[in-house]
Formats: sequence, structure tokens, C-alpha cells
Amino acid sequence: MVIATRRDTKSAIMDSAELLMAEHGINGVSLREILRQANANPAALNYHFNSKEGLIHSILDRRGHDIRVRRMELLRTLEGSESTPTVAGLIDAIVDPLLEFLYQEGEPGRRFLRFLARLHSDRTGVIYRMEREEFPEMVSSIERVLSTASPHLPKRERRLRMDMVLDTMYQSLGNADVMSEDWLNNDHHPHLDEHISVLKRFLCGGLSAP
Repeated sequence: MVIATRRDTKSAIMDSAELLMAEHGINGVSLREILRQANANPAALNYHFNSKEGLIHSILDRRGHDIRVRRMELLRTLEGSESTPTVAGLIDAIVDPLLEFLYQEGEPGRRFLRFLARLHSDRTGVIYRMEREEFPEMVSSIERVLSTASPHLPKRERRLRMDMVLDTMYQSLGNADVMSEDWLNNDHHPHLDEHISVLKRFLCGGLSAP
């Protein structure tokens, strides 16, 4: 019999939570259910995560770190360019790291995307607190680029539209037909690329409109 190491148990709990929360909602699944599927006990949860919110933070950090790093690279390039940033450039910086992640990670990436979509739609506030409190540089960079690319928008409306952009991006991708469970097996990449292109045009329209 294989005895799980601490690292194995931690990953199992995160995998279980990611899958169940994506399917049933952040508040639609209990910690007991998560632990039962992970074959773990409450002591392991307390040891590794301390709380449900701590567990969510760990899931976001595990798969989201590379996305955030890549997004920050693209944002810095936009801000450092001699040309004036455009809305299209900003949308590329926001969407492309997610697409790169999906292609690189495959099925685990799809599951994480569905988790992100559910996290945004459930309005728990966790994701917004993390973005504002833990990634202020990225949030500030997005706001600066958007203020330059769409100077006609008041500050409050820029923030509201950006929240709508993120919601739409995650929901559109996480629940798209092209992101069904067999997307890797049926050569869906061209369909995903087409979906992304339409999504980008739609998001650009939202940030550019009067």
C-alpha cells in the first residue's frame, strides 16, 4: 500500500477542491466532501491550508502563478513601448497568458479554468481581495494602460468594465462547448483559437465603447 506523503496529501486536497468547487460552486461543497474525495482528514486540511479560503488561495497560487507572471511581462512591455497602448494590446496581455496556459497544461488547465469561472461567478470576494491586496502591481498596471487606451472613460467606469471583461473572459472560456472534456482528444485547438479571436473582439468592443 502506498502511503501518501504530506505533499501528496496537499495536492490531493487541492485537486479535489478544484474539481468539486468548479462543479458545485465555492459554497456548494463542504470541506468534509472535499476531504472525503481526497482521502484526507481534517488535520491535513488545517496543517496545509488552515481554512477554506486558505485552500482557495493555494489552488490559485499553484496554477495561477505562471499566468500572472506572463501577464505582468506583457503589461510591462505595453507600458514601456514608445507607442501609445491600445485596448487590443491590453486584451492580448490579459487573454493570451490564459490561452498559453491551457495549451501547456492540457486537462488540468481546463479544470483550473472552470474553477476560475466558478470563483468569479459565485461572487465570494476572494478573487477580488487577492487581486487588490496581493497583486497590486498588476492591477495598477492594467488601470494605467486602460486609462491611456480609453481616456474617454471615467475611472469608476473603467474599473467596472474591467471587472466585466474578466467575468466574461472566464465564463466564456470555462463554459464554452469547445472546452468540453474531450477537447484534447478531438483536435479542438483550431476551434479554441477561433473562439478566442471572437472573444477578444467582443472584449475590445466593451472597453472601447462610448
